[in-house]
Parts: sequence; structure tokens; C-alpha cells
Amino acid sequence: MRFNTYGITDIGKYRKKNEDAIIIGESICTDGILETEMAPPFFAAVCDGVGGEKSGEIASSMTLEKLLMTTYTKVTELKTRVFGIHDELIEYGREHPESFNMQTTLCLVAFDADNNISCINVGDSRAYLLKDGNLKQISTDQSLSQFLNETGRTKIFEKDSEKIKHVIISSLGNTKQYPMVDLTNISEKLETGDTLMICSDGISDKLSGSDIKTVLGLSETIGKKAERLIDMSAKKGSRDNLSIILIEPQR
Repeated sequence: MRFNTYGITDIGKYRKKNEDAIIIGESICTDGILETEMAPPFFAAVCDGVGGEKSGEIASSMTLEKLLMTTYTKVTELKTRVFGIHDELIEYGREHPESFNMQTTLCLVAFDADNNISCINVGDSRAYLLKDGNLKQISTDQSLSQFLNETGRTKIFEKDSEKIKHVIISSLGNTKQYPMVDLTNISEKLETGDTLMICSDGISDKLSGSDIKTVLGLSETIGKKAERLIDMSAKKGSRDNLSIILIEPQR
């Protein structure tokens, strides 16, 4: 089976630079559009440089460049490779003090040669699956707000809910904390009418599950759907960089 893929990374309306980056197969994009047809094995990923830290754009693009050196097969230990990239980001920061402690999120979806799908996540970029008309989030946000929700402590920070919304508790390149690298094996395979979506929080913060489900279910090209989601996020007031990748089986 072959897949249509379409990715966009955009600076947005308010940021001075784009700290997001995307990869599909062997192509990396730090500004603009990636459109290609892929056959397994391959992976696609979104990285979002952590705001408030130095050189987020270097951390995100370097992470994808390091991933590009990994040939993905069924036996590839992607999780181990991600831990290695974390160490390489820290080493780069030590050699380049202006980039010390640079950090990024990573949300990666990988297809092996048998079309089995895995998701690796660090931080709060997200992966969604629309299957049989139902949308579900595959990744779990590694964020303070998610942790508070899971532990029933949301009322403690109720007045500061907007402030903690973007606080993540795991990232690649953090010199003070080893990342949590979540690996999810997706039991379902993509079939005609299904869509896999990866995005940065510039999109997921502004679009509800219902918004995403509605757009992905439209009878439009994959490119029009991706561009529509980018535009919706901007119109709903996103002040962040905007990145998205859509993957659909060819009909």
C-alpha cells in the first residue's frame, strides 16, 4: 500500500521565527510545504522547539536531521535512537554555549514494512487517528495540565490554567531531566478513508476534536484539509508556530 502525505510548517501570525520543523520520509522542512507519496517503511514527525529556551529552532531541526540518519525497519530501535538524539542535543549545547539547554518536543509516527504503525512522543505535540469516522488522540501530552488532570489536581491551579497550559514536563535536550519517551504500538492499520495526523500545539491548542474530525472527514484533497486546519487555527487566535502532517492511504 502507498500513502499520500502532506505537511505544512508555518511561522504563524505572531512569532518572529519558526521553531517548528517537520519530516516525511527523507525530506525535512522548516518553512513551507512537503507533499509526497510514500511506501513503507517510512516515518513522519513534528518537532516544536521549546519556547523560553535558547535555539529551539536548532533543537527541532537537528532532531529531525539525526532521525534522517536512521533507516527505519521493523527491527529499528527508534526509542533507543531518540534517547541518543537527546544526548547529542545536550553535547551540541555544551560545544555551542549560545545554544546550551536548547529543547524540543517530538511526535513521530512510523510505518514498518508490513504497515504496522508505532508512535513515539516526547512533549505535547500530538498524533491523532481518524478511523471509521471516529477520531482519537494516539499520543498522550507530557504536560503539567495533563498530569494535573490525571491526578485530579486541576483545582489547585484553576486560576492559572492558561499559564500552565503550555508547561511541558518532558522534552529532548533538557540538561536537567532525562526525557520520557512514550512508545505506542497502534493495533489498527490505515485503510481507505482513514487519516493519521501529527501536529504541534499551535494547532491542537485551538482546535477541538470535533473541529479536527469535521475537517478530516471532508471530501477534499489531503492538501486542502491540511491548509484548512492551519487557517482555522490562525483564525481562532493561535499565537504559535503552526505545523501539521496528514497521512492517508491511496484510493
